[in-house]
Amino acid sequence: MKKQTLDLQTLTMISLFAALIFLSIQFFKIPVGAQFIHFGNALVVVGCLIFGSKLGFLAAAIGLGIFDLLNGYAAEIPIILLEALAVAAVIHFLYEGLFQRRDKLRNILVTAVAAALVKIVLNILKYTLTGTLFGGSSLPAAFLLAVAKITGTFGSSLATVIAVPILYPIFQQVRKAHKHRRPLKSKDESINSMNKKLSENPQTVFVFFS
Repeated sequence: MKKQTLDLQTLTMISLFAALIFLSIQFFKIPVGAQFIHFGNALVVVGCLIFGSKLGFLAAAIGLGIFDLLNGYAAEIPIILLEALAVAAVIHFLYEGLFQRRDKLRNILVTAVAAALVKIVLNILKYTLTGTLFGGSSLPAAFLLAVAKITGTFGSSLATVIAVPILYPIFQQVRKAHKHRRPLKSKDESINSMNKKLSENPQTVFVFFS
């Protein structure tokens, strides 16, 4: 597996992806009860697939954290980050470990389903414990209330399963094109290149000034 490094190009791509995660939740969400359906979770999975689980989690932490800070969910940030970390861990062991990062549709789909299920289970666990410890409900009642409360999570998880196999190849091609793009020459490199051409073809000077 390739070593993940934070060079300037990678840092820029991660920052842009974090902004995309934030924008996808901020402006493309559908309210459903106490929650909402969005594509932020799908982009978290795509980010982990493209950049690797560690750097993908970094992009998720930035994007999700900014959204929570700006929308009055600051108290939820530690829980949201733990959920994102769990999703990244599943992708690490499943896609990077078991599947060896092989970009087959089956592998991507299984990874997306696993990530979606982890998100659902963690949300049910969170609201069940909250209802039991702080709401005074019995465990079965708290469980049923938790399932009824996370309709938005179910919708976002379904969106994840559908969107990841579609979005991943697109972002992967963008990533590859960006990595293989020829860097712009600096001023000194351009001058040296011109001097070399002039020394190899002195006739060019004559044509230029004639």
